[in-house]
Amino acid sequence: MRLKVNDVFGIHSGYMLDLKPGYTPLVGPNGAGKTTLLHQLRDYAKEHGCLVFEYSNLADGGSVARQTYLFKGEAALLAASAFSSEGEQVALNFGQAIRKLGAAVREAKEQGKPLFILLDALDSGASIDRARELREFFDLVCRDARETAYIVCACNSYELVRGVAGINVRTGKRVKFKDYEEYADFICSFLEKFAPPKQEKEDEEGGRRMRPRRVTAASEKP
Repeated sequence: MRLKVNDVFGIHSGYMLDLKPGYTPLVGPNGAGKTTLLHQLRDYAKEHGCLVFEYSNLADGGSVARQTYLFKGEAALLAASAFSSEGEQVALNFGQAIRKLGAAVREAKEQGKPLFILLDALDSGASIDRARELREFFDLVCRDARETAYIVCACNSYELVRGVAGINVRTGKRVKFKDYEEYADFICSFLEKFAPPKQEKEDEEGGRRMRPRRVTAASEKP
């Protein structure tokens, strides 16, 4: 599937994105535009008649989830969420959404429609074992959904990008890391190498602005 990514808020370079069925991690530090790209994918999917399952730790987890548990009278879940670590809360809250995800997969298979599974910040506060469990879960969903599911996850954890080609959210190019050190170097130098166009001081006479030249990473694949 090939789709146009627009340059929203000046953080994407405006590229054509090649998206394949299966699991695709979005790679970049906080503020790189991972969530913004997920929103563009959601809008594209809905406009083209695809099914969409979304889960965001910011929009669906944390205090939002606790309010839901309180409203439904689910005291055990409320207590577990209130007294758990951040990573445990994310696992608990996402676990409550898995039934809906399963229903979405079945619907996509029955109707023969593509299903966009868009996930944001699921690895927030996650330990290594929890991140690996997420990867195993994604693999399970991919096997069940076969060619109908596009799992796209905004990631901050190396375990969620290990061994798979992710997408540089600024350029749309695929990038794969041989080890944690290469991934860490990519993230730490990201904002310098892939800085969005910046407005500089206006020219006193013409009022025109200059834009810095874009730097590309050697490890990226078109």
